[in-house]
Amino acid sequence: MKILFCNIVWMKKYQGITDSDKPKYCGAYVSEQAAGADIFNFSEYNGKCYGYVMNEGDLILPDHLAGTFETVSDQDCTTGGVLVVWCAFKDKNTARIVGWYKNALLYREEQYQPSFTNPEYELDYFFAARSGDCYLLPESQRTFKIESAVKAGKGKGFGRSDIWFADSPYAQNELIPEVVKYIESYDGPRVNFVLTEEMIDALPQEAASETREDLIQKGFRFFEKEEYLEALSWFNAARRISETPDAVYYAAYCLYHLAAFDKARILLEKCPAADADSRSVLELSAFCSDMTGDWDRTVEYLGKMIDLTQEEDAKEAIRSTIAEIHAYLEAEE
Repeated sequence: MKILFCNIVWMKKYQGITDSDKPKYCGAYVSEQAAGADIFNFSEYNGKCYGYVMNEGDLILPDHLAGTFETVSDQDCTTGGVLVVWCAFKDKNTARIVGWYKNALLYREEQYQPSFTNPEYELDYFFAARSGDCYLLPESQRTFKIESAVKAGKGKGFGRSDIWFADSPYAQNELIPEVVKYIESYDGPRVNFVLTEEMIDALPQEAASETREDLIQKGFRFFEKEEYLEALSWFNAARRISETPDAVYYAAYCLYHLAAFDKARILLEKCPAADADSRSVLELSAFCSDMTGDWDRTVEYLGKMIDLTQEEDAKEAIRSTIAEIHAYLEAEE
């Protein structure tokens, strides 16, 4: 069994720090400045979750995990993957399982993907898994306890490192079978949001007699309230009547806010040539290309935007972003 345990902060949703969800470690609040990227471990990002754990340097893997990161490709993350069990300490001696990634990709080196158009979308991670294979437990369901090695004994829990490979005889023969049984038998709810094809293609229940213009307006109302799934359904209904550039664009914008960047890009490519070169479509296309690491296309879209931008300050900001991307790509060569 390719399994490891990671100790992270305690949060309700792991979708960033909010007024109602602040990270804790052993019961004490962690400041936003001190928090790591694990506060986003269950945020869906283009169909995946990206997991981070505090670690100094590269991962030094035990024999039963060595080679995993070399033999599993990023495009085939459902085969030969790793079970990552995410834990958090409510007190200094006892951790609880808060969730897991099944079929995860494991990277020896910390991975980093910048975002030049929105720093909030930067990625730092050691693990990646399809969002459908990621399970975050509600706080009330976090009942499986794993004691620290200080309390339980060497090889029976987390030591000083936030990564525990659980390769001791006790872990392999006693703890891991219990953990696997617990995970495989879990049939309760999960907290993390998973965007499905059914959600993407959904239509509103009461839209049969609406005009295209009415559908667009209703979509706007939900969009302004940041209810992007509901807004998307109304824009989808408008597209059923006529695949007009505005309906396509607004649907793509909803997908962008739902972090479905590849899906948004596919929609934007349906815009006719004249509309595809409009500033709003170019800007959204640049955003989505940036989030998916296609920076050559990002530069292309941003370059076209300069000719359509009137304000000199705005032009300079776009040029600055292009320069940052070029500098990053040159440094990576």
